[in-house]
Amino acid sequence: MPVTLKNPTAKEQTEAKLSVAALKQVRSSLEGKKAVVFEVEGRKIEVPRKAFLLIEKVLHEVAEGKSVKISVVNEELTTQEAADLLQVSRPHLVKLLDTGKIPSKKVGSHRRVKRSDVLKYESDLKEIRRKGLEFLAKEAQEMGLGY
Repeated sequence: MPVTLKNPTAKEQTEAKLSVAALKQVRSSLEGKKAVVFEVEGRKIEVPRKAFLLIEKVLHEVAEGKSVKISVVNEELTTQEAADLLQVSRPHLVKLLDTGKIPSKKVGSHRRVKRSDVLKYESDLKEIRRKGLEFLAKEAQEMGLGY
């Protein structure tokens, strides 16, 4: 289940700015280390380096007043999760699955889609759009339309 921090308050932004500044100093000493050790109320907490960098990024966004959403990345997605990832409706995604544009498998009566297949489809679609725009721009230049 995603966790969302919407519209950070001015106080939260100020606290985040101070935290980011402190974390940047810590980050400079992280080279070669796999974990960071925090001491909170007398307890030592070991945080993996990648998680530390994620915390720093979240705080940076909060400091800028942006909303932040954190969710778990699953390798297999439900049709709704895949539709959300592509920012399309679920019925549209189901049509993409039915036509074979995105592979899927059945688990019981439900379909599952690999995240990598969804991301590949999105990447391929962007490439097709880019090529189409390049073609149109070239045609417009050859016709002297000023583009």
